[in-house]
Amino acid sequence: MASSLKVSAREHPIKAVTVYKSHRAEVVRTFSLDLQPGNTKIEITELPSCIDTHSVRVSGLGDARLFDVVCTARAPRSHHAPSEAVRVLNAQRLALEGQKRVRDYESDLLVTYARTLTGEHVAPQQMGEFLQSFVEQGRTNLEVVAALDEKIVAVDRQIEREQEKDAARKGAATGEVTIVVGSDAPARVDLKLTYIVSNASWESTYELHAATENGKPSSAVTLHYRARIVQCTGEDWADTVLTLSTVAASTIVKNIPFLSAIKIRPRAAFHSSFNKGASNNSNSNLFAPKPARLVGDPAGSNIQQPVNQNQQWQPFGSQQQQQPQGSSIFGSSQPQSQGAGLFGATQRQGGSHFGATQQQGAGLFGATQQQGGSLFGAPQQQGGSLFGATQQQGGGPPGAPQQPIGFAASSDAPFATGPATGHEQELPSEPQDAASGADEEFEEIAIPGAQSGPTTIVTETPLAVSYAVDGATTVPSDGTAHQVIVAVLPFEAKISHICTPRIDPRVYLQCNVKNTSEYRLLPGPVSVVLNDSFVSKTSINEINTGDTFACTLGDDAGTKVSYARSSKTVTAPSGAFAEALNSTTYATKVTIHNKHPFALTDLVVRDIIPTSDDKRAKVLLHTPPGLADAKEDQVVELTEPGLTVCWGKTADGRPGEKEGRFEWAWSVDAGKAAVLEAEWELKAPADVTWVEFVPFGFAN
Repeated sequence: MASSLKVSAREHPIKAVTVYKSHRAEVVRTFSLDLQPGNTKIEITELPSCIDTHSVRVSGLGDARLFDVVCTARAPRSHHAPSEAVRVLNAQRLALEGQKRVRDYESDLLVTYARTLTGEHVAPQQMGEFLQSFVEQGRTNLEVVAALDEKIVAVDRQIEREQEKDAARKGAATGEVTIVVGSDAPARVDLKLTYIVSNASWESTYELHAATENGKPSSAVTLHYRARIVQCTGEDWADTVLTLSTVAASTIVKNIPFLSAIKIRPRAAFHSSFNKGASNNSNSNLFAPKPARLVGDPAGSNIQQPVNQNQQWQPFGSQQQQQPQGSSIFGSSQPQSQGAGLFGATQRQGGSHFGATQQQGAGLFGATQQQGGSLFGAPQQQGGSLFGATQQQGGGPPGAPQQPIGFAASSDAPFATGPATGHEQELPSEPQDAASGADEEFEEIAIPGAQSGPTTIVTETPLAVSYAVDGATTVPSDGTAHQVIVAVLPFEAKISHICTPRIDPRVYLQCNVKNTSEYRLLPGPVSVVLNDSFVSKTSINEINTGDTFACTLGDDAGTKVSYARSSKTVTAPSGAFAEALNSTTYATKVTIHNKHPFALTDLVVRDIIPTSDDKRAKVLLHTPPGLADAKEDQVVELTEPGLTVCWGKTADGRPGEKEGRFEWAWSVDAGKAAVLEAEWELKAPADVTWVEFVPFGFAN
């Protein structure tokens, strides 16, 4: 015997919700149902319209058997149609109004009957009894009507609330699930329905709380780890267990990746990058220009050596002498030190026309040359031709076979271990057939040339992390961000006083926090609160356990900073073979006065020296002494006790020496002042006006 049940999902609780980073969420609902012997058809309505119809799972049936599951999502109704809850309330209101009308009819009939009574038909004693009954009946009628009016008002208020909810609710609830189960005996089951919906997301957000003790920032800070959840699925998550996951739940069918064949071929002329086929390298860019590569080794060598990235191409294969690598950025020569400098470095023999250090004999197109480099950079032996094809000693007729470069042309040798020699192999004819045929089968992946140096592409497996929110959480389907507490993490921080007086003569408090918790902090904004007052807002990247991140706690009002800069120009007279040069000496003086009753034990002052890409202008650093000869990450100790200076870092953490960034580190006692000085010299032609400017993209 078949039976049926119709259930509204809104009348049953949501047990758990897991929100993923892929704008999806997994919802678990429970339904307590009484099954009759035989098959029972269960219709569950008012599920989200954005439900994934292929993700529905049914469990918790006990001894009952599952025969069929069908999930559908109808098109959302128009905005003018009332919701099911409003429809039910309207029906209740109509019923109450009907009861009130009946009571009104009763009162009218009673009054009409009383008017028909006269003294001819009713004795005075009976009239008194009738009037007493009339009053009692009228009072009862009024009480019932008043109660009905109150119920109607209550229903009207419920309708208003539901209409407000409908107006605020984002998403529709037109999904339906039909389940057919069979049972041999009457049973009560807790049916569990699990499904995936879209239009739900979450992101991390933080609040860093710090405090001061007697005006000095405390090293104890607290990080409030929160999550912002936005959902417009069409159903409210009320009093549910919430889990936040970094997994990207996708309903797309995934298979183990299959490696496609990779071929190497010459680049065809005017080759288009819009090729068909799948690539094994997910980082290849079809729309960027891809450098050509000469596959093979230079003649006379089995291994092609990498070329320095600073190598410049020389016109028409001219060969330059090799420069030493030890010139410093700021005008001092360092023997055999790595990291050639930018400011005032002197060139040795054979310097390039453009002032850059060159390796031995780079060709016009970047390939390494040997003796007598050719025009297009191909390796030559003695007597090389104009276009780089290698000729035999003594020369031959124009049609004589020439020695090829690169892989062997034999079809039965897939790989070549060295350059071809003698007359064993000939250069292939036009590779048009191979190029045009491969266009339809393979995607072109650029092979980096020798001049580009080593290339490394790294991919990492994404880590999945789940955060369980404590307690029951309610997130309505209103499209508004709702914050929930994930954890409150106590940390120890290192407080630094950092100043950039060239831009802003104020000292800022920087808090360096080490993540000593078991949580991996995801990227997100951070609101910094000092002494229960908002001071700044920043953001952090992904912070693993043991990593450190920095936040600014605002400026230090108890420290005064002054910055002064002066310059002096001297013109050197021009000679018969030398142009007139201006020598301008710039000097800066930074004064930091500590007005606190405690010492500033970790003071960092940052400054920058202008640089020039024009070889006619040379910048020489004189003060701080020893900084011009310092290497990356080398700390130079100055004459004052505890005062050090070193090269700084760029915004992305790279060494800042080439941009002229440096910073002092010192401590200033309570009530004392510190003076920091820098001096550099600009030597440049006197007939040119030189100005300082901030390149585009470096303003901050």
